[in-house]
Amino acid sequence: MAETSYSQAVADEREYVRRCADGDQEAAGLLYDAYVARLYRYCLARVSNQADAEDLAEEIFLKALGAIDRFEWRDLGASDRSSFGAWLFSIARNHVASHHRRAAVRGPMSEIPEWIPDGQRGPADLAETQVTIEEVFRLVDQLPEAQREVIRLRFGAGLNIAETAEALNKRQGNVKVLQFKAVKRLKSMLMQEAATATMSNSGNQTGNDLESDRKRNSG
Repeated sequence: MAETSYSQAVADEREYVRRCADGDQEAAGLLYDAYVARLYRYCLARVSNQADAEDLAEEIFLKALGAIDRFEWRDLGASDRSSFGAWLFSIARNHVASHHRRAAVRGPMSEIPEWIPDGQRGPADLAETQVTIEEVFRLVDQLPEAQREVIRLRFGAGLNIAETAEALNKRQGNVKVLQFKAVKRLKSMLMQEAATATMSNSGNQTGNDLESDRKRNSG
């Protein structure tokens, strides 16, 4: 039942893309509803500014609509989703990169708000720690570029392996390796941060105990 429903969703999206290319505004709206939240999450992970992320998500979708008549559907396999999402997020990657080039010097960036639905926990769960997805994405910028892009597309935008490979023009095996290395590195960084915090708290507590003893002795 679930596989049938999944296949139907892919078939529906393919039909929406065809209709959208013919100028059907209803189909464009359906595609927008299906992808705008994922585009927003991806952009927010890249710019960490809510207003910029909203603007970028809108710009990316409009750019995709403008080029949709040139989009060619590609079969990513029976168990995978459509190639439209991969194509859309390849546009998103390039658009956000252009945004950064246009705005090389930016002001203070706001933190990623906790209310944004992440769809799946991703690296936070894989790291087996009680951190939020926002805390993980704070560390993603410290990863090599190829690993950053895989994590952002897989867990920020919610693409699967096949879609991520299509968007990055890489083999699926390469994407899996990059994801494995990225998650392993994130786990290491999270554990290091936790150890540092524990040592800091322990040092503060020792200092407080010594101060208490000093006051008692002086009294």
